[in-house]
Amino acid sequence: MFGQQHFYHRIVRKMVVSFGTMFNDITLKRYNKAGTQEIERINVPLMYSQKEKFYQRITQDPELTKETAITLPRMGFELTAITYDPTRKRSLFVDSFSAGDANNVKSIRTTPYNFEFSLSIYVRNVEDGTQIIEQILPYFNPDYTMKIDFLGLADQKTDIPFILQSVEQNVEDIGSADPTRIIIWTLTFTAKGYMFGPIINRDVIRKATANTFNSFFDLENFRSLTVASGQGTYLVDELVYEGRTLTAANVTAKVKSWSPSTNTLVITDVSGILKTGRYITGVDSNAAYNIVSFSTNDFQLNNITVNPNPNTANANTAFGYDTLVEEFPNIV
Repeated sequence: MFGQQHFYHRIVRKMVVSFGTMFNDITLKRYNKAGTQEIERINVPLMYSQKEKFYQRITQDPELTKETAITLPRMGFELTAITYDPTRKRSLFVDSFSAGDANNVKSIRTTPYNFEFSLSIYVRNVEDGTQIIEQILPYFNPDYTMKIDFLGLADQKTDIPFILQSVEQNVEDIGSADPTRIIIWTLTFTAKGYMFGPIINRDVIRKATANTFNSFFDLENFRSLTVASGQGTYLVDELVYEGRTLTAANVTAKVKSWSPSTNTLVITDVSGILKTGRYITGVDSNAAYNIVSFSTNDFQLNNITVNPNPNTANANTAFGYDTLVEEFPNIV
């Protein structure tokens, strides 16, 4: 089932890269004691790493306590979980569509998933940490939305909100004789992303037809008669009867419609029992035809046909559409 068509859109990789891009240009400035003059500027390094391994790497650095070594500040992030999001579930019968060529469009099945991220900020002093935090928090209210091209389709770029869930601060002391303090800020995020299925080419719809039928045929007492071997033209709303005379009629009814091209007579308000092989006569028109058959099937009330305009339009071009609506009893 799943191996029928190979596909790989690199969704997870693109989500990770997009998340890291938001934090890869943070700059830290240090000032003199008066806070009036900048004395140092640091581009805070960012790397993808699990928090535990990154912390272990920092604490085992033998040069951490050297004043000339710039080990901190640093930032690390990781993707911690991918979970299905039932609150954004789409119908299994609804796909996303993208423009193709003149004869087809591209169809993609989309499934909502939440991507959980964790961003860790490692600093030596409180001032460094709060300066970095203040460069991040104002952009999340509580989400920051990025437009991401997952599929390489120009009209299928997706807006993904990255939602800030929590901000925590923790202080760690390492070393025994001369403890060194590390302040760790941990920010957690949820990205409302998607997983995409294979891209499938589907034919362009050139014509759409919708029919509406009356499902209460018997309640309205309609009958559709096929007639032959007669003459005359029935009149709409005239009284018709089956029998030798109107006063001795076996069946009476009113004409709903008459189609001489198909020899179809539709009658309503039927009183009596119709039988084939009998003539049905119009009181006003004197039209009379032999009943070949009659039906109580549902009536087609209308027919709606939609065509793109121009008919050569495709998904890459702007186009309108023409709509033809035919209603009973004039449906061709």
